[in-house]
Amino acid sequence: MAMAALVPRYTAEEVRRFPDDGLRYEVIRGELFVSPAPGTSHQRAVRDVCRRLQEYLETNDAGEALPAPFEVEFAGDSAVQPDVIVILEAQRPRLSRKRLTGAPAVAIEIISYTSKRTDRLQKRRLYQDEGVSEYWIVDLELRRVERWRPADSEPEVVTGRLIWRPAPDVPPFELDLVALFAATNA
Repeated sequence: MAMAALVPRYTAEEVRRFPDDGLRYEVIRGELFVSPAPGTSHQRAVRDVCRRLQEYLETNDAGEALPAPFEVEFAGDSAVQPDVIVILEAQRPRLSRKRLTGAPAVAIEIISYTSKRTDRLQKRRLYQDEGVSEYWIVDLELRRVERWRPADSEPEVVTGRLIWRPAPDVPPFELDLVALFAATNA
């Protein structure tokens, strides 16, 4: 009789005690995910998306955008650091100095070679299961955004203008993806 290998399970609290060594440690349903520091194009995309969202949210007094590293804890065994999160005013009570507890309005991941599988599978499932209203997977190589909502079985693939409306009474946010990809891949 073969014995199954024991896979260590982690909690968010355990992962928080890991060293600050330039790696990103995340835990999803007890499984540990470690990512190396991202490259220049990735960081430019994080900066530009976060800046544009923050300007929009401030202008419309709707909330704020925060870049990684910033933790979102869903449960004791699931804490991640999306590249950018959007927190609307109604979600502020769940925001502390150290983390957001529960789903942000939008979670955004800029995928890289080392994060493709995690971002498209484990994180997507986590965000959908936990009720994140929108999850955007920004693919710099393919020059597109895969937009996921909780009930989706397939993403909406956006290549031109990404339009998001946080509430019916707020004007839409528009992100020109062609310009974003041109600026981040310079």
